[in-house]
Amino acid sequence: MPGVPSGRGCDHCRKSKKKCDELKPACTRCARRGLECIGAGEKRYKFMEDGPTAVVRRRSPKSHASAVASKKTALHIVGTSPSNSITLLSQALVAAIHPKTDLRYNIMWAYGGYLAFVPSRLGINEALDTAIDALVVSHASFSSRKVITPTCLAKYSRALNALRRSLDNPLTASSSETLCAVSILLLVQHIQGYLDLKRSGHAEGAAKILKARGSCAPRDAFEHILLLALRGPVLFEGLFNPHIQFTPEEWRELVENGFDSETPEGRMLAYLSRVPGIIERTRKNSGGVLGLLDLQVEMQGIYSKTREICDKFAAEYNAVENDGGKGASNPFGISPKMLHAHCQRMYGIAITVVLYMNYVLVAMRTIDETLAADANFFAFEMLNIAESAVIYRPFAAAYVQLGLVAALMTVHNEALQTLLRASIIDYQQDFSNQHLDTATMEEAFRSLNPFGNNESIESFTILDESFENEEQAMYMPLNPQLVV
Repeated sequence: MPGVPSGRGCDHCRKSKKKCDELKPACTRCARRGLECIGAGEKRYKFMEDGPTAVVRRRSPKSHASAVASKKTALHIVGTSPSNSITLLSQALVAAIHPKTDLRYNIMWAYGGYLAFVPSRLGINEALDTAIDALVVSHASFSSRKVITPTCLAKYSRALNALRRSLDNPLTASSSETLCAVSILLLVQHIQGYLDLKRSGHAEGAAKILKARGSCAPRDAFEHILLLALRGPVLFEGLFNPHIQFTPEEWRELVENGFDSETPEGRMLAYLSRVPGIIERTRKNSGGVLGLLDLQVEMQGIYSKTREICDKFAAEYNAVENDGGKGASNPFGISPKMLHAHCQRMYGIAITVVLYMNYVLVAMRTIDETLAADANFFAFEMLNIAESAVIYRPFAAAYVQLGLVAALMTVHNEALQTLLRASIIDYQQDFSNQHLDTATMEEAFRSLNPFGNNESIESFTILDESFENEEQAMYMPLNPQLVV
């Protein structure tokens, strides 16, 4: 065939003009010389450029028409240009999630393994394409200068419009790609900063989609991993956002699955998913003091189990921190740095969950002297993690702020609160989240208090300032200064 060399020898043999036996994985000559054998057995194509011969042919109109037809045929055979917008977008995303990308800026390490499936799904859903475009531009701008440019905001706005169109279209509203677009915009919003200074509207959108799909099984591996990645953000925000309302059964369906239900992290999320229901039942408690005691016992039970999981993560983290990971589990054989970052993150998230539950127990008037000691201990542990995680800032240490804020709201010691506030201010510099002032944090955390800011409980109004028994004290609203 004209233009197609018949020889299929490797590159080294062709360059040396030697006959290649085309063995795999390396030909005999390359194996003997210790060279990397490239191209053996492959068909090569020679692409002809315009030269003197072509110029001569253009003198004839007939020859020119023939050349144009030939070029069109060649383009049809080769296919579309490899540098189209979708390919470039895919390449930019791959660069941001590649395992060799620095953990400090690797968005897949920070936000979820489902991103590895996204490049192959580009080009079929406008909402996903524009969301990824907004993500890679915002990530590149943030990573290089830590600023968000007008271009980033414009692409984010375009992605929002595309998402609205996808949600309005019955054919795409419930697709995996549209749900993924919502998740991607959560990441963009985290990088750019929350526009309403309080909550992420995308978590609410994801919650509505998840609620609408009910208990439907994942359609493929991509959707399965995507759902695993989304449950955490939706659950954490659902604790504080009154617009995210799930029944206990819906929370269970969202969090529990056959993939990691028996793992420590899976069990920890399952326990946390029961907290919104307990808070709601405490608010509506009609069983009086005995009903409240039952709820306290139930909450203490999941707190104790979560505390045990947290201790397990602490042991793994300490093993990595103290002996280089020799005593830590490493089933995937990742590098020591990745193992350290992973164990540190899991322990930090577990501390955050334990502190949330600790706060709820105190707000429920639980009489347990160990709660204050636990809060102080985990606050110091979170400060240590914040100091050690500096090498992973900003993206791989994004979880640290959650733990620091939870510690600040749970401890009562003023000196410890001062240290926590200083660390929070330091970590706030990583992202555009300066809205995390004390007043806003207090407002958010009070949503974990089932008695809210009421001065009394309707069924048990206390008129006397002195309490005759502990039962009355359990129903007296906490002093707001004690829950900060």
